Amino acid sequence: MKTLCLILLSVLLLVALVATYFIKKEQDNRIGNKFLQLMQKFDSWQMMR
Repeated sequence: MKTLCLILLSVLLLVALVATYFIKKEQDNRIGNKFLQLMQKFDSWQMMR
């Protein structure tokens, strides 16, 4: 019974870690995309000037 509980806990922890990793990666991608869009806007604004 104790081993089963331990296994369940470790699996839950692993899943939580993986989920956090993927969420963090997704957020980083979003921030990167925002930065790229800003750079493109700035470039186009300089071209127009």
